[in-house]
Amino acid sequence: MSARPLPFRGHMSARRLAALAALVLTAQVKANAQVTMAFTPRALRVTDSVITTDLARFDSVITATALSRGARAGEYVRLAREAYERNEAGPVTTQLLAAAATDGRTLRAGRPALWALLDSVYARPSVPDSQRAQALAFEAALLRAQWPVLGAPSCAVWEKEAERLAVALRVMPAPAPPPPAVVEKPLPPPENAPPAPAELRGVPSRVHFALDRSELAPRSQRVLDALVDSLRAFPAVRIVLEGHTDRRASAAYNAALSARRANTVQRYLVGKGIGAERIRIDARGKSQLEQTATGVVDHARNRRVMLRFFAPDGREIVTTQQLDDLQLERRR
Repeated sequence: MSARPLPFRGHMSARRLAALAALVLTAQVKANAQVTMAFTPRALRVTDSVITTDLARFDSVITATALSRGARAGEYVRLAREAYERNEAGPVTTQLLAAAATDGRTLRAGRPALWALLDSVYARPSVPDSQRAQALAFEAALLRAQWPVLGAPSCAVWEKEAERLAVALRVMPAPAPPPPAVVEKPLPPPENAPPAPAELRGVPSRVHFALDRSELAPRSQRVLDALVDSLRAFPAVRIVLEGHTDRRASAAYNAALSARRANTVQRYLVGKGIGAERIRIDARGKSQLEQTATGVVDHARNRRVMLRFFAPDGREIVTTQQLDDLQLERRR
């Protein structure tokens, strides 16, 4: 951090100083849910307590933004915090905060080929965590190279770092496309099968997944175990597995992720003795959000596979909603 302003030495009263300190610069981060970040103007950062309060405010916004928009948006707020720590007057900090809603496209200056490389990495349908982390480091290096307040002591050093990371990203193979969703054609119901009930009491209608994951958590496995006996008892009942995601990331990425989730549930049920011919996959991606808000719980409820059960005549059977296996994101 560069040298802070000298402590205030004037004859202004404490009440007057407090009133001035209330005049703060603000930046709106227009994400799925609006977050307001306020920080004290540089001329009024005269005590450690003021700076400590501002930094704590930044930390809170970093967490909220990362949860609502993802790690990339959170990184922009983190860079804004760093600019503030370096005693930046305000414009760069404010631009970085606002850019968290636009993935930084409004801030790009120079090196169009490197920015195009970054976009190509993020556009891939499935980006492993290690490659995503490297892309974030690459993006931060590009921003540090163009802004002295972030690139100190040398922007040239960060430009070389960006070029080094670009080489690594170029040689990384693109991930293999996800396997196509398995769509099974239902067979006629077996002879002498008991009629399908109007309601399957206690049979759950959904299981949930962690962020960017398609594996079943142990709690979700127990949820599926609770419905296996009912499905065995009514072999004429057909099952549609609807895969869903939350609203973040691209439509293509979420379509593939929802298919993987639905196929995971199918494999688990087949492993428990439910015939694959009874199951159909329907990958919905982020096209049918159950919750439109953007809180942690709302995102968790959207990351789901809906289990829909149908009688041979096409009538849908009533089941029970359950939320016992919600996979909440961990705070970073």
